[in-house]
Amino acid sequence: MTLGALEGEVMRVCWEAEAPVTVRQVLDILNKDRAQALAYTTVMTVMSRLAGKGVLSRTPQGRGYAYTPAVPDEAALAVREVLRTHGDAAVAHFAAEAALDPALRDRLRHLLRESP
Repeated sequence: MTLGALEGEVMRVCWEAEAPVTVRQVLDILNKDRAQALAYTTVMTVMSRLAGKGVLSRTPQGRGYAYTPAVPDEAALAVREVLRTHGDAAVAHFAAEAALDPALRDRLRHLLRESP
């Protein structure tokens, strides 16, 4: 999944946040350096759609929601999309590439050992 420009900006704010964020908090950060301010409803719609796509998670907070990223970064989002689209074929191609590159194989082994 490729993020649109505004989706990417929203996700960067969410990824940099140390706690769940509300639409208002994201809006305030995005509008800080903008000549043309975004509307609350625009950011709310983008965040709602990102939650619908599984990129953000949301929990009720007051009359709205608090949002947290469902993926740690854009690379994780890309990997998830490749696996959803291509499944076992993507894994097989990755394994074949790793088999050809000893350094990549070593990094992969290390990551697998360190992974939760």
